[in-house]
Amino acid sequence: MSQGFRTLIRRILSPVVSAAAVVYFVIDAVFLGVLKPLLNWLGRQPVLVRTRRRIASLGPYPSLFLLGIPVVILEPLKPLGFYVMATGRPIQGAAILAGAEVAKIVVVERLFRISRDKLLTIHWFAWCYRLVTGWLARLRALSAWQAVVRAGRRIKARARDAIRWFRSAA
Repeated sequence: MSQGFRTLIRRILSPVVSAAAVVYFVIDAVFLGVLKPLLNWLGRQPVLVRTRRRIASLGPYPSLFLLGIPVVILEPLKPLGFYVMATGRPIQGAAILAGAEVAKIVVVERLFRISRDKLLTIHWFAWCYRLVTGWLARLRALSAWQAVVRAGRRIKARARDAIRWFRSAA
């Protein structure tokens, strides 16, 4: 392939891949924000405290392997969920999508939090991590992202107010 053709393909695909990544990270951020209390509660459970200690004793590459298992198992369920939705079963498809996303976030976030420092000793992983976190920092600095965050905070505040009102009326 000629250099000009590669440049053209790169210019065409770059915004598409970036947009898909933005959507993916926004969905993950929304789910993670909602699941934070559950994650904190799970982290205090005795069986998971013991499991955490065992995972923390692993080396960098076994930790990386362990982190990859839920991703390999749960990520393929997302296209399956979209397929089920496209075949006329939107509720079942959405349930598959939501279930896979919640399970992935709960497991992967917990595993990553436990083994982050060890994973960052792997040079290529540290390079990728810095790349992604830098990209996310630029994304979070965008006014559109900040507007979404502000809107989310307003929605949360209104939901809390509504819950308080319902409790006081009961």
